[in-house]
Amino acid sequence: MKSSVGVLIGLMVLGIVGLGAPRIVVTPETYDFGTVIDGYVVQFNLVIQNAGDAPLENLKVTPSCGCTTAPLPRNRLLPGESVAVAIRFDTTNYSRYSQPTGTSVTVESGDPQRPRITVWIRGTVRAIYPYEGTAKTLHDEFYVLVDLRPAAAYAQGHLLGALSIPFADLAARLGELPRDRVIYLYDETGIQAVQAAQLLQQQGFSLMRAFSGGLARWWQLYGDLFFEWAPGAPRTPPVGSPYYGTFATIDVTRVAQNFLYIVDIRSPEAYAQGRFPGAVNVRLATQEEIAAWAATLPRPISGTQLALWIVDEDGSRAPAIAQYLQGLGFPKARALLGGIAGWRASYGDTLLYPAR
Repeated sequence: MKSSVGVLIGLMVLGIVGLGAPRIVVTPETYDFGTVIDGYVVQFNLVIQNAGDAPLENLKVTPSCGCTTAPLPRNRLLPGESVAVAIRFDTTNYSRYSQPTGTSVTVESGDPQRPRITVWIRGTVRAIYPYEGTAKTLHDEFYVLVDLRPAAAYAQGHLLGALSIPFADLAARLGELPRDRVIYLYDETGIQAVQAAQLLQQQGFSLMRAFSGGLARWWQLYGDLFFEWAPGAPRTPPVGSPYYGTFATIDVTRVAQNFLYIVDIRSPEAYAQGRFPGAVNVRLATQEEIAAWAATLPRPISGTQLALWIVDEDGSRAPAIAQYLQGLGFPKARALLGGIAGWRASYGDTLLYPAR
């Protein structure tokens, strides 16, 4: 009798032990991102939990396409533990598909009941309007324009969006320049710009270009087109003859064909915390302010184009301004989709520098 009871108890213990197993819980298993604009980066946290009473082993998260990232912090969860996976889905070009559209990620683990779970990411991706531009487009078109002349000359008049870094200060201010973006350098004649390009090369920069002939050459071709003058300043041409060097130079006509001008309409405080190099901070809170400012913009001439980017915090105000500018005859006026928040979703703080 005692022997039978012992066997029964042993079998019961073995049964209880056998019940121990991991159990995966994934939240959400379907993520609806609503309606977004083509190029927007959808982001959310996928939470994976082990609700069982044994370790969850061999955890793996695999996106279905290169448009989606899902870095997994660790691949083993003890009972009761959970982990958040940051999912990022770049919707670029997804407006061409039947809507709603989306992608998926696959979660695999050692759960014997659910070894493989598909998480669906679904929503509607609408086409981009002509007056909108993605963060990727701005990233690809972006360059920095540097005015090497003395600060007094810059203050009197300079090309739109140019940073003032006098040649004498350049070596000490290299930290203000991105190393992976095109940098255009100019002075009066082009001589110091070539010297500056050589200095940047010595410091590890590779995408710098000096204006061939400097502002003297620009003035010969375009006068003061795309110049910003101080109130009441005389519009005098540069002094000296153009110098056409051969080291890391660029013809000014190539710059004028797609002249970049970034207008940041956020608050001065937000602008000061982080702005694109060369972006100007302009208050455009009312239609009257927008119209008055637009009237001051230079009109491109044959062979030139003003690539205007309007930047706000979240993309709520800039599109209407860009659309208005296109109606005034600026076909390359665009709003940054999602504003600075949209930029950070794709590139973090890349190219966002505190204002000096």
